[in-house]
Amino acid sequence: MVERGNFMGMRRAAFQALPGQRTSKMERLLELVDDATVNGQKVIVFSFFTSVIWQIAKELGDRALEPITGGVTPKRRQEIVDQYTNSVEPKVLIGQVQAAGTGLNIQSASVVILCEPQIKPTLETQAIARAHRMGQVRAVQVHRLVIPNSVDAQMMNMLYRKTLEFDAYARDSHLANVAGDWNEEPEKNIASAIILSERTRLALDVKAPLELEAGSSRED
Repeated sequence: MVERGNFMGMRRAAFQALPGQRTSKMERLLELVDDATVNGQKVIVFSFFTSVIWQIAKELGDRALEPITGGVTPKRRQEIVDQYTNSVEPKVLIGQVQAAGTGLNIQSASVVILCEPQIKPTLETQAIARAHRMGQVRAVQVHRLVIPNSVDAQMMNMLYRKTLEFDAYARDSHLANVAGDWNEEPEKNIASAIILSERTRLALDVKAPLELEAGSSRED
């Protein structure tokens, strides 16, 4: 994916294992779910990628409910959330961060797992906020699955710097009120910088064009 300059492929590669194996991210996710289950806690898992979501659903089996993706109707999404809320067992709700992270009140979760950093920080903020809605009375743990010295870490560092810049120059101003999220061009700049950095780190001397679908949900 780095050679091809495929940014989206680089982001989801950490969940792609050889047959019969599990990646470190999957192993850690299962550990967190096991711990939560033992403590009677319900879990929400968010990912940007449908392929990752279905991998997780397969691993969890009947511990997880039907995943909420962009292809699920709003009515069905709410039915899944209601099933999750009403379950007496500590179930796992798996959702695409764009679909399950907005518009739903998910108040019974105690553990939130984010499978990868989001290039639009508001997606994470909105997703986490689902478990902090009015009516939530328990503390909510938020876990981010981040591999050191990886695309994940580079994204988080860049986004952290962007957040500091935004805080310094636009927070509580008219610009902050009208700007909303970053537009597409800064997203592409971040993607380009990360791809080139990874090529350098891996000593890849390639000139392939960059596939910069930073804000797209397309995976192939």
